[in-house]
Amino acid sequence: MAAVLECPPEPDRSAKPDLSDVNANGTGLKPIERLTSDTRIARINAETDAQTVLRYSSQFARDYIRSDYNFCASKIAVARGGKVRALENALRDTSDWFRKTDAWLARHDVRTIEMPYEEIELVITRPLSGLLVRCLTQFDRVFVKSLATVVMKKISPDDRARLLANAERRLKHIVQLCMPDNDQYDFDGERREQ
Repeated sequence: MAAVLECPPEPDRSAKPDLSDVNANGTGLKPIERLTSDTRIARINAETDAQTVLRYSSQFARDYIRSDYNFCASKIAVARGGKVRALENALRDTSDWFRKTDAWLARHDVRTIEMPYEEIELVITRPLSGLLVRCLTQFDRVFVKSLATVVMKKISPDDRARLLANAERRLKHIVQLCMPDNDQYDFDGERREQ
């Protein structure tokens, strides 16, 4: 005698699925809800209640402000222990490097160039965030002065490109320091081996 296989009954499909969470692009996927940099910094109880207006001319400064500044400022606001020390050391080293580079460019004695600029208001959550804003201001000053030195043929365009690449690398390093959690840093600011 042959065995008869019965299929399970089909589920009731009369109810329509809830499409209120479906992504607007029609893929049917729910949108990913993450804290963006703006919402992240808005949720921080800041030590300082300061804001500043930053003027910038360079594309790098614009991209850094739009993609990294609020992330760094929020991570700086919640940093504790060794992470604060690591960030403080890196920000002071970066600011000092920019100061020396600016002085080196000033020795070339070139006329200043008026560059078009944009302005943005930034929230400063802690004094270290203010130091990051200072570094961004110094970067933009180096950007403009180095352009003037190239125009006056005091340095080559390749030298300027290397100078700006070094400056950008230093600011991107700050973002890398912000990423790990507080417990991944020793008290002296060194990153623990993983």
